[in-house]
Amino acid sequence: MANPAQHLRQWFTFLVLLVLGGVAAWFLMPREWSQMQWEIPGTPSEYPLAQLLRPWLILLGCFLPAAGMFLYNCSDIMDRYVARTWFTAFMMCTAILTLIYIIGDFADNVGDLMNLESPLEGTFRFYLSQLPMILNLILPYTLLLGTLWALTKLSSSSEITGMLQSGRSLLRINSPVIIGAVFAAVYFGIFGFHWAPNSTLYRKLMFSSLSQNKNDSSRSIIYKNDDESRIWYIGDPPGIDSPGEPFRQVRVEQFGAPGKMEYELFADEASWDPHSRTWTFLHAIEKAYPQQQPRELNGVPLFSGDGYQTRKKPYSETPWQLISPNVRVDTQGTPALQEIIKAGSTNAKQLRSLETEWHVRIARMFSCIILTFIAIPSAITFQRRSTMSGIGIALFLAAAMLFLYEFLATLASAGYLPTWLGAWMPNIIYTVIAIRLFQTRLAHRGFLEMLKGLEKTPAHDHS
Repeated sequence: MANPAQHLRQWFTFLVLLVLGGVAAWFLMPREWSQMQWEIPGTPSEYPLAQLLRPWLILLGCFLPAAGMFLYNCSDIMDRYVARTWFTAFMMCTAILTLIYIIGDFADNVGDLMNLESPLEGTFRFYLSQLPMILNLILPYTLLLGTLWALTKLSSSSEITGMLQSGRSLLRINSPVIIGAVFAAVYFGIFGFHWAPNSTLYRKLMFSSLSQNKNDSSRSIIYKNDDESRIWYIGDPPGIDSPGEPFRQVRVEQFGAPGKMEYELFADEASWDPHSRTWTFLHAIEKAYPQQQPRELNGVPLFSGDGYQTRKKPYSETPWQLISPNVRVDTQGTPALQEIIKAGSTNAKQLRSLETEWHVRIARMFSCIILTFIAIPSAITFQRRSTMSGIGIALFLAAAMLFLYEFLATLASAGYLPTWLGAWMPNIIYTVIAIRLFQTRLAHRGFLEMLKGLEKTPAHDHS
């Protein structure tokens, strides 16, 4: 029986992860709530349920490492050994692929990044903001590579054979790997819910602003609110990462009946208060247009300084809406996709693309688990068979899966397949393949034997 000192050492890492998770949640959840108030129209009581999930998903992500460590401490010696071997390989693969991506991306964009006000700090902050997007891209494949690496090592040293002889099944031996894949799939879903698309949008807008001259008129924004018959013209908008910065050189046109303008509002600056949900316009002038007096299209009128005032308007637009117009589908968070689909305010072709993307984001969570189930039998060998054929086939299947996700989703977006089928078909195909691979390995058969449909090879055949 373990003494108290040994017991404390065993649970020390769990306690550290629990404390770190609490600190991270304390820091990140209020920041996310403030960001939501900056992004989402209406009051917090009117926020859709999908948007309200965002802080709670962050909370879940903060405490998942502690939950994993708790399961590790409750496991037996063999499970801990397999878990340590797999987790080390998985983390190394994730770190290596992340570093390769960042180095390659930095080499491509070093010229633009050097134009930041503080290049070193700005570059660090930029790639920190890109981590959700990067991990959302590579997690299924680092799971595959990490599982192949770890189990190939255990198999080549005959440790898997020894574990099987202890009476455990192949599935039971790999239960720590499967549980780890489920945890990684949860993180994949959390990243893809909002933060990976948000990273993509931030990237697009940041490089767009860096490639333009700060005083260039092409940097201006025009936003049209069809529901409330209002148009915004913003000459100098803030960056997407500057929620507190004011908008400068602002003009707002408010219409009553179609083609009938009620007033124009000109202001040097406009700032937004998320608590009162009102806009404050500084050095502003409002020019009303009675119905019998049509507006003359002669540009911005000239005013004397005596007419400048501070005005408040309860406009429903949020700063996020003004500076992040609906661009590509992959830049929209899952709650935003769901809101657009429910509203049905877009054309049929775009609606199919949005529905397909929504299904794909859910389906790809399960790709993490499916690829792990493909990697397990691919890495394990019995007797004298080489692991290289299994690893090669697993890598080929992973590349083909990536192609299928893109190809079938494109067909679904074009209307050739139901949107749900185009997203879920790769998972259906690869689930069948994973089951067949497990059956093959349990029978101690090779891949070529499986493909040729030969009779089961005897367990003690060393040929």
